[in-house]
Amino acid sequence: MIRPTLNSNGSSAYDLIENRAIARRHLQQAIDALRSVMPNGRDYPIDNDLCVADRAEMYRRIGLLAEMQDDLLYEAVAIKNQLG
Repeated sequence: MIRPTLNSNGSSAYDLIENRAIARRHLQQAIDALRSVMPNGRDYPIDNDLCVADRAEMYRRIGLLAEMQDDLLYEAVAIKNQLG
């Protein structure tokens, strides 16, 4: 986790937190986009096993983005906790 230390010469807590919130929203948009291209069995008429494998890969990718979203939230909370 990235945990900047608030100080008078650094970025404001608001900027550090808000930019993480913006990044989380962009990640959600990416997750939504990946869900829209989720492999569908209709596109794998000959090889259902390949469809299952491709869907598993897409879920893995979505999971990575969701993990980044969680990390950004934890970072924002850690920054906010420095405010007291």
